[in-house]
Amino acid sequence: MAVLMSGCASSGSTPLGASLSAILFGGDIQAEAQALPYASLDASIGDIEGLLVLGTQAGDMTYWPAREGVILELSDGGLHAFQGPNTRLLGSTYQPTAPWQQTPQTTVTLTRHVEDAAGDMQRYQASGRLHCEPARLTALPLGERRLEPCHIEWHWTTGDTTSATYWRDPETQRLWAATETPWPDAPDVAWRVARHWW
Repeated sequence: MAVLMSGCASSGSTPLGASLSAILFGGDIQAEAQALPYASLDASIGDIEGLLVLGTQAGDMTYWPAREGVILELSDGGLHAFQGPNTRLLGSTYQPTAPWQQTPQTTVTLTRHVEDAAGDMQRYQASGRLHCEPARLTALPLGERRLEPCHIEWHWTTGDTTSATYWRDPETQRLWAATETPWPDAPDVAWRVARHWW
């Protein structure tokens, strides 16, 4: 079920007004993104999905608030944390750096800390190597952009395997879209940049 997500344009700004929110209930992400003059993402966390508006930015961190207490937090454009309906991803650490900033075949280690609905904390760790395809035109909410799809298979210390795909600019390695299962049995998380914030 699609749920409209809302936020603020930036720190110090006010939330979207009720009249603007009413315009956006049509479910057409392209129309919604065109109607908003703010930085926005077409995003989903599990079965909650819709258009997120940038709430605030602090350095490389961006915060994308939504209804029902959901918040998506990106670092350098990639998943860092989220507050979901039944679980919280508290943080993500990549060594040596985020995979979308790496050259292919570099081994990356990922550590994630998670809190479940009961308040229990778990630490997950995995490693993987990036494999990239040639850049091609990729559909985004406000048009097409030439992006390089890069895939990584995460091998977790639990014995599980998950995957992620990052669509990055081939020149700058800036991330424009991603889809991943953040840890074993986690809700899928995906987003595409609608209106960029940089």
